Amino acid sequence: MITEVLKNLAYLYYPKNICPWNQKELYLETVEYKRLEKVIDLFNSDENQKLSNTIKTEFDKDEVLKDFQDFSRLDLQDRCYTFFLNIVEGGELCSITLYLSVLLPYYVIDIIIHKKQMIVPRSKIEELEKENIDPRKIKDLVLEIENIVEKKLLYSKFPKEILNDKFEDISFQDSYLGKFKMFNAFFNNQVIHRDGHGN
Repeated sequence: MITEVLKNLAYLYYPKNICPWNQKELYLETVEYKRLEKVIDLFNSDENQKLSNTIKTEFDKDEVLKDFQDFSRLDLQDRCYTFFLNIVEGGELCSITLYLSVLLPYYVIDIIIHKKQMIVPRSKIEELEKENIDPRKIKDLVLEIENIVEKKLLYSKFPKEILNDKFEDISFQDSYLGKFKMFNAFFNNQVIHRDGHGN
């Protein structure tokens, strides 16, 4: 049932059976696209950064979470605020990304373990791990983030089972018809590979 409700909500923001690639002019004139653009612009305005500021204030109260960085790109029509945190655990560089939708009160947390990254040298990772005096593991940090997002912002977890469900009849920006996923409709154009880590 939740899948049908979310699909119907998506149809409020994305026109059916109009491809933004080869029907761009028509797409940009639809009532759905104009509605989406209006909501994104509202949340992107200087005076309406309440959600972003609230979450930053809450993160600042925690020794580790205060290092969350705001990577939101509402100016590029992302449908969410995006917060990103790098941590080191078990000798591996890891990242926690929090996506907060501006279209509905849902969030997604994605965890990536960067096993073969080449940007940060092994010696630096070992140094960062030694300096870390916080005993919490990634799972504990995710629980803390969920607690903040659910209790302070009144957001709910987006159902992980349907994150990658595809819409056959809507698309947006660089997604073709039939390739646009539930995550893309309510968050951004990223690909969520890990369905189960943190969400």
